Amino acid sequence: MANGRISEWRDRWWRSVDLRLPSLRRRHRYEALPITLGQRRIYIVPSWFGLAFAVMMMGVLAGALNYNNNGALLFGLLPVSLAAVSMLQTFRNLDKLSLVQVTADPVFQGESVHLEFHLRAGDARTRYGITLKLGAERRHIEVEANATSVARFALPAKQRGWYVPDAVRISTTWPFGLFYAWSYLHSDARALVYPRPETPATPLPRTPDPGRIGGADPGEDDLRALREYVPGDATRLIAWKASARTGDLLVRQLEAPQSRETVFDLTRVPLSDLESKLSRLTRWVVDAERAGIRYRLQVPGVTVGPDLGSGHRMRCLKLLALYALTDS
Repeated sequence: MANGRISEWRDRWWRSVDLRLPSLRRRHRYEALPITLGQRRIYIVPSWFGLAFAVMMMGVLAGALNYNNNGALLFGLLPVSLAAVSMLQTFRNLDKLSLVQVTADPVFQGESVHLEFHLRAGDARTRYGITLKLGAERRHIEVEANATSVARFALPAKQRGWYVPDAVRISTTWPFGLFYAWSYLHSDARALVYPRPETPATPLPRTPDPGRIGGADPGEDDLRALREYVPGDATRLIAWKASARTGDLLVRQLEAPQSRETVFDLTRVPLSDLESKLSRLTRWVVDAERAGIRYRLQVPGVTVGPDLGSGHRMRCLKLLALYALTDS
């Protein structure tokens, strides 16, 4: 209970520091990688333990001077000298540490964005006791000399579009915990968040492309092969007879004729809310790829396709993720 109160009070103190000294956090915004820490970026103050240690040493030295006790004076000056050296060591534990890469894969709205921060030591010194804080999460790592370490975070993606992570606070109290050194890393890395796929799924539209024959009915496609069942496959594609013969659940893999395609048109989705429309189109793109059906995506002013494959899927999902966003 006491540790929780101390942590809450410390977080409140840090928020007040950010408000009063905004340059500490916002001085270096959206920097291109790599970001290397140096003298102008690292801040250092005594820790709470360091302040208590200083008060204790002041009492020891005051008593030694008052009683003219050389032994006590030596006993007090030796820890003070060690504390002075530890301040330099704490600073050097962050000095020349670089953020060389930030990786994040695209996700759907409502999922977690998995961020990986790659830190590298630019010299022959190992960095101990490095703490990274992003949001409410903390990670503790060590960075070997001339090596790269990875700190991983998983943060919720609440809105579609570009997810830009907040500044990462990197800190250390190594070696003795007497001083607290920190800095902020605010890279220009970002991750794409696709709209949330509609649940439950609405059947694919049967609207054929003008001048072509057919629609999106997978029952009219040509059978290409059988494959193992994957969770999420439509039950209508399960080959029950073949599954009974082999003992494994098999799914018909269909091949749509090149003359057939289906059209996903934003203006034809019978919903009033834009986010709901984008959600349904996202579901259709995912289902069409899974069923192997060629498709075309149309939004006002932009047409993608017709095509099929991972590249086409990513182009369509990116278009839906950034549609009607001013910061895209």
